[in-house]
Amino acid sequence: MFVKFFLVIALLQAVCAQQRFEVLVEFGTNFSTLAIDTQNEINELYHFNADMVREFNRELLLELGRMVPEMREADSSFQQQIAAADGIDDECREYVEELRELFLLFQNWDIQDCAYYAHVELADDSVNRFLPYAITFLSENTRSISQVVESFSRNNAVAEFDALVEELDVEWEYYQTLAVSFGDFLFDEILAHADVADRVYLDLVECRETAVRLQQSDQEYILSYLDSNCE
Repeated sequence: MFVKFFLVIALLQAVCAQQRFEVLVEFGTNFSTLAIDTQNEINELYHFNADMVREFNRELLLELGRMVPEMREADSSFQQQIAAADGIDDECREYVEELRELFLLFQNWDIQDCAYYAHVELADDSVNRFLPYAITFLSENTRSISQVVESFSRNNAVAEFDALVEELDVEWEYYQTLAVSFGDFLFDEILAHADVADRVYLDLVECRETAVRLQQSDQEYILSYLDSNCE
């Protein structure tokens, strides 16, 4: 009789222990599944962010692509004016060509400045707006995979199993909240690129127009030497 009683007690304890172990396994499965789903969503936002940044850089490149041919064409026309000028000696023509070469260097610097400032502003936004937060979310999300083992390591699972489960419940709620909130936050970060890109693009357009005006002013100044045969 007593043997059967102890066998029943032992069986119940084994079942209880198994049930407790299954609770931990369930937590582990839930954490891992949530982590994988969250990582997939973050990866999609990574690609979306990269596409946005790539498109903004393409627009800037197109604007630079309009700027360079326009100024090259103006310089080519200017060279023809110098070559066709009448009533000037070779020494003056040579001096005017030297002036053209000097001012052409300044014009190239103007183009480089336009490209540089556009790149710096857009690069700063591209690197510091979305990526730091996405990396933080990914790191925290990856930590959730080992949350059960981590909680297991700092709790007395034998004497205080309920405390272990309670901690895992709290952590589960935290990671669920993180999974819900990160998407909206990162998406807003991506959309915020547009305001910066618009400002940088308008600044580049203004810079291009200024460079073109300066080139015209330079050429008018150089042509004034031809009017007086450099005297």
